[in-house]
Amino acid sequence: MNLGNIGNIGNIGTTGLCAVAVLLTAGATRQETPKPMVACYDSLADAILAVKQTEADFVLSLLDGHFHAAQAFVTRGDGARASAEMALFANEGDNAIGGVRKRLLEGGHHHNAEGEAKGIYEPGFVVVTRDAKQKALEAAAAMRQAQDEGARKRAWDAFAAVAHELTQRK
Repeated sequence: MNLGNIGNIGNIGTTGLCAVAVLLTAGATRQETPKPMVACYDSLADAILAVKQTEADFVLSLLDGHFHAAQAFVTRGDGARASAEMALFANEGDNAIGGVRKRLLEGGHHHNAEGEAKGIYEPGFVVVTRDAKQKALEAAAAMRQAQDEGARKRAWDAFAAVAHELTQRK
């Protein structure tokens, strides 16, 4: 069989013949990802997104703990310890939590990558924005330096406003 003259078959030509061949075989050899593989990847996406939500929930729980601890210290009149808890809130935890955050960043995980790129969040932060961190740290410093009940109340009110905004406390 001589296929050298395949381009001369009627008026179809080589290009037309190839197009017909593609159409005839398209149903038999469609190039698509198998449905079970798509379902598996979709399930994996659900898991990844659920873990991201779980991370946010964890950080909100951490912030809640620091908020309540600070509130308890304020109620007892212990401004120094309240200030320390307020600073932990502002930093989304202590050095141990910071170490975990660093590990996640080194592994390529950025909860708020877009916000980090825009300068809204510090690298690895989940809930506390740069602006909120600054305000909370200022309130913590004011609490630490407060000499009377009025100054402690102003410091607490400033901190509570930031905390409420971040955690939707009503």
